[in-house]
Amino acid sequence: MKYPFAFLLLLSALCSQSQSLPFNPLFDESKVNSIYITIHEDSLLQLYTDVTSNHEYNVIFIYDDGIQRDTLENTGFRLRGNSSRYSAKKSFKVSFNTYDNGRKYEGHEKLNLNGSHNDPSMIREKLYYDAWNKFGLTARRSSFVRLYVNEFYYGLYTNIEEMDEIWCKERFGDNSGNLYKCTYPTDLTYEGSDQEDYKSIESSSVTGGRAYDLQNNESGDDYTDLVNFITILNQTPISELPCALEKVFDADAFLKAYAMDVASGNWDDYAFNKNNYYLYHDPFTDQIVYIAYDCDNTFGVDWIGIDWTTRSVYEWENSSERPLVTRLMEIPQYRDRYSYYLNELVNNILNPSIIDMHIDSMKDLITPAALEDDFKVFDYGYTDEDFLNSFNTNEIDGHTPYGVKNFIAAFKTNAQSELVLNNISPVIREEDHLPVLPETGEDIFITVTSFDDVSVSSVKIYFSFDSVQYTMATMFDDGQHNDGSAADAIYGIQLEPATANGFLYYHIQSTDNTNLTSRFPVCGDFRTKIGFEPPPLFINEFLAANDNVISDENGEFADYVELYNAGADAIYLGNKYLSDDFLNPSKWRLPAVTLNGNEYILLWTDNDSEEGFNHADFSLNADGEQIGLFSSASEYFAAIDTFTFGLQSANVSVGRLPNGEGPFIILPGPTPGFDNYAVGVTEEVSAGNSLEILSNPSSGMAMIQVVCKPSEQLVTLQLCSLQGLTLKELGSLTLPKGTHTFSVNTTDLPAGLYLVKANFNEKVLVKKLVVQ
Repeated sequence: MKYPFAFLLLLSALCSQSQSLPFNPLFDESKVNSIYITIHEDSLLQLYTDVTSNHEYNVIFIYDDGIQRDTLENTGFRLRGNSSRYSAKKSFKVSFNTYDNGRKYEGHEKLNLNGSHNDPSMIREKLYYDAWNKFGLTARRSSFVRLYVNEFYYGLYTNIEEMDEIWCKERFGDNSGNLYKCTYPTDLTYEGSDQEDYKSIESSSVTGGRAYDLQNNESGDDYTDLVNFITILNQTPISELPCALEKVFDADAFLKAYAMDVASGNWDDYAFNKNNYYLYHDPFTDQIVYIAYDCDNTFGVDWIGIDWTTRSVYEWENSSERPLVTRLMEIPQYRDRYSYYLNELVNNILNPSIIDMHIDSMKDLITPAALEDDFKVFDYGYTDEDFLNSFNTNEIDGHTPYGVKNFIAAFKTNAQSELVLNNISPVIREEDHLPVLPETGEDIFITVTSFDDVSVSSVKIYFSFDSVQYTMATMFDDGQHNDGSAADAIYGIQLEPATANGFLYYHIQSTDNTNLTSRFPVCGDFRTKIGFEPPPLFINEFLAANDNVISDENGEFADYVELYNAGADAIYLGNKYLSDDFLNPSKWRLPAVTLNGNEYILLWTDNDSEEGFNHADFSLNADGEQIGLFSSASEYFAAIDTFTFGLQSANVSVGRLPNGEGPFIILPGPTPGFDNYAVGVTEEVSAGNSLEILSNPSSGMAMIQVVCKPSEQLVTLQLCSLQGLTLKELGSLTLPKGTHTFSVNTTDLPAGLYLVKANFNEKVLVKKLVVQ
């Protein structure tokens, strides 16, 4: 099996950033649902006293949509935000998996409840995300909810989706790339080639921590991709920057996001305040993507004394130390595209004739909950009248000199008077191809999105199977070339099948009716692998109900999966994945180790990855499920080896016999980390052969006794870890019939449990060795 079919469809649907999202009742925008928190009074007092703490208190969470009430006990609850922690109307984070590891509610592990204490309208942050989504940027879910704590009404809140691994998985089709949360003072300036220099930059947040804060892949803690991006951004000559930058960064998405910040007056962003954004390294495109967050200081909220409706749209940044803005704006095609996007925003998405109706509908939706919100008065004295007037009346108070509608109208007037709109070359993005890993003889369908400020006249593809001889072909937007609907700006083509394994190289050229042309990618080619040839790496054995067979390094009897390298060459495991869900192939990244030929590694499937590098973050279900071994994101998580099993018995292992190449059977006995012949078939080795450890436990020196019967034999001795990795080669000798004793120095080994392996003419015996 090359690829789980259902996952292929899922990946195809999610690879575009502008995807529509399925309905989720947690983010129902049609009504204001209610959240009830029950917390011990002492815990509530402590939460309000120690406002800088991120301690999560154990609470009962209830979600009530007016029809159904769902109750979750043992839920985490804490403060969130920065300056808002000191407000009277605080913001909160809800965590469903703090006290119940791995638990999700409606597919989510966490929620953010923002109090909007400095916004008299209480709609600004959600309005920003609604416009962001409409603009085709990486979608953010949000909704309005009533919050009750210990049955007391705490007011109207904005419920905002957590940006975490679940969010990355749903938006990008994978969550294995690095996700960085960037807070003040993350200006993306070059600090040198040492990643420690970026890790050491401290956030100004009241809770401290890193400013460039890696949110996932913490065990690797590898900032190489971030350093590489920042280096290219700052060190590349301007004339060469588009080519170099777009290999590692989605510049077009950033230009749209920057235009969105300017049009909404979002000054608490990267460009002005070097704050409040995420960077995600999309493993499929190998590009870092910029995503704004914490966008409540928008649409007229001001704390600096600047009129954001009249600030120059070409001098928005706060200083020259904003290379992601200043350097891109030096490049004419980027500056022109930014102008085009800003013009699109003010004339379409944020045009008062369009957005005002949406604002009115939001106001109508939340008015009952907002008027009942007594907490809104505690910080800035907002009254019911202030709320009602905050949408289209100026100067509610000193930091909101514009009503929401007034700001949008005033900004539009200023932007239109200042914008310089040159013809842009066509935008090309969202390359897609199916099958994701084509085989020889398979038709290959390629699509891209291309649009322009005038009109696209032609889209052509240049492709090659050897990167030397290229063929040109026309792509179509007629609804007949796997391109969606006619005239939807998606262009498609069916290419001839490849005749041999290798690679397909191609690039796209789009021309508008003024003869301006763009190339995608800017330089180089897309490269699609033809024919996936899996490495000789196998799921060789598993035990889904380990009561007493073998314990891990912590003395716990955890379930395990054994992998086996059946080839002669070493295989690096760190870019491959193990999963118990074929729809989620990148569930757990394998340890960053190299498995030599004919070696084994034992992986504990105990859903406790914090216990060690070889502990997976899922557990096997003895009632039956799936095990899959998958390749890297660059190979679209192609299946290397998979197995679906049924009900399992305690202490009974299933494995391949012979190793690697054979079918899965119930083994005569568990053989974790070793040849599946090792236990239960000793009579096949030859009658009388034995392996004993005479000094067990060992302290400094282990004495190993080998008995060869009935004749001379080739015996190979190895000392291995519990995971099957060879630690010492003890020798490979031809031994005559009889008893032979060997000494092994164990002073260089940490105390613990090891395995001694004796291979008799390719048949194996194993004994446990305890080192003190």
